[in-house]
Amino acid sequence: MTVSEWLNRDIFNEFTLMVLASAGAFVIGEYPEAVAVLLFYSIGEKLEDVVSGDVKGEIRNLLREMPEKVTIMADGIRKDISPQSVRPGMTMAVKPGESVPLDGIMLSADGADLNTAAITGESVPRFHACGDNVMSGTIPVDREILVEATREWNDSSMTRIMKMIEDASSHRAPSESRLRRITRWYTPLVFTAALLVFAVPWVIEMCNGSFNFEWAVWLRRSLVFLVCSCPCALVVSIPLTYFASIGISSRHGILFKGHDSLDAIGNTRIVLFDKTGTVTTGEFRIESIVSIGSLDHSQLLSIAASAETGSSHPIARALIREAEKMNLTFPVISGAITVPHGIKGNMEGREVIIGSPGIMRTEGIIFPDNIDGQTCVQVSIDRKPEGIIVLADTVKSGAKEAVSMLHQRRMAKGGILSGDSDESVRKAAEESGIDFYKSSLLPDEKRELVSQYTKEDRNVLFAGDGVNDAPALAAAGIGVAMGDIGTSIAIESAQVVIAGGDLRKIPQAIDISRRVRSVIMENVAFAFGVKIIVMTLGAFGIASLWAAVFADTGVTAITILWTLYRLKIWQLRRLKKN
Repeated sequence: MTVSEWLNRDIFNEFTLMVLASAGAFVIGEYPEAVAVLLFYSIGEKLEDVVSGDVKGEIRNLLREMPEKVTIMADGIRKDISPQSVRPGMTMAVKPGESVPLDGIMLSADGADLNTAAITGESVPRFHACGDNVMSGTIPVDREILVEATREWNDSSMTRIMKMIEDASSHRAPSESRLRRITRWYTPLVFTAALLVFAVPWVIEMCNGSFNFEWAVWLRRSLVFLVCSCPCALVVSIPLTYFASIGISSRHGILFKGHDSLDAIGNTRIVLFDKTGTVTTGEFRIESIVSIGSLDHSQLLSIAASAETGSSHPIARALIREAEKMNLTFPVISGAITVPHGIKGNMEGREVIIGSPGIMRTEGIIFPDNIDGQTCVQVSIDRKPEGIIVLADTVKSGAKEAVSMLHQRRMAKGGILSGDSDESVRKAAEESGIDFYKSSLLPDEKRELVSQYTKEDRNVLFAGDGVNDAPALAAAGIGVAMGDIGTSIAIESAQVVIAGGDLRKIPQAIDISRRVRSVIMENVAFAFGVKIIVMTLGAFGIASLWAAVFADTGVTAITILWTLYRLKIWQLRRLKKN
């Protein structure tokens, strides 16, 4: 609280109350108490600054290990440049123990184990093979690696994490907003009440001569009321609780974009998931290729992979990866356009359509129904069926445990909303223990379903990882983006980001939110309880100005220490255990 706030007409604040109380104490000759009011208030303010600085310092530790220089390899020559000067396509050499400066692709043929704790919070190193995506902030464990940069400094994972954390402070939770609204009328109200404590006995004396009004006694009681009523404990402890919790959760790969999202996720009742890349690994493998027309298996695969070139969809990556492994030549497909459930293009003057059974039904192209609802890519040329590529996906190892944890946390129901075939979505739902599923959905249909559930219960959480999930993420009460912290529109549309894609971090995030709410309620109950007692005793002359100082500065210090204690115990005992 500063003089500048007075100049901006913010007169009724705790600093004003303290100055008036101290001045009043001087008037009645209570000099030690007058000094104590401002002294302990200053100590409380200093404690607030120290604690806030410590929390901010913990958050900045995320970037402390990031290198100031990047070693670039070009034509066998090493050169050190700043991370901001690195451009996509450059090859970075990262030594063991150093952080990867920017997001990229693993070029080392043998791969390497990387410590991903700074991003995902996982203590066990994760192996990255040649060609795998590597996030900035990860650290090679035992060997130097080569990484091809795919993003610039401003778009890399660690930079985006820091930006999200810093931006979070501008998104206030409803409880904070209510607190600020309350303090606008609370301070003038208690100031008026303190005046009445002094003025009412004076008026009584004027009306009733038998009543002896001692102005020093009643002024002291008024000052006790004034000092005790300051809302410092709540003004400090509530924002600190949110800010510290965001910092703690970020070290475990749970990134809240604002205090409001941290507050809202604790009310989750309905949880909806995308399938591919969220409930399942998203790493498809080709199970079989069925030739229907004149093309053999290699030709079908090369055509499908060529059409999918440039796509980031997991099925596209599986097709391209398998075709490259077989050293197939990709035919030229011109004029390729993406349509619902597939791709259309031209190959040497012939129309090529590649996609799911849905696009083939729309185009009136009849394929034999012998794939039992599995995930597949169908290939047609000149509107004639040529072949079917059958793929398989696997449920993430922690998916079933995550769903069980959510049910334990009073989740009303959980469902999968997916664009995949009915059979593949059904299998994923059964294996993960999810209550229901919807299949063969377009992005707009996902969004519409999420909107319907939101009307039923506004506390709807949707978790997804792809560009096609962005509309549903935006429509949900809480959108949770899973996986890589990149430039995907899914990250922009979500309110919470789970680095690494572990579904078990969703119930952890719910636990954090509920613990924050619990700590806030404990602080509010304690602060108001002490203040009401001391104000009541002060009005009857039992409590002194020293008691009022404790009820303000002492309670503020206790709520701050209690907040840090509760969050620290929570961090060590629960998050690390999980």
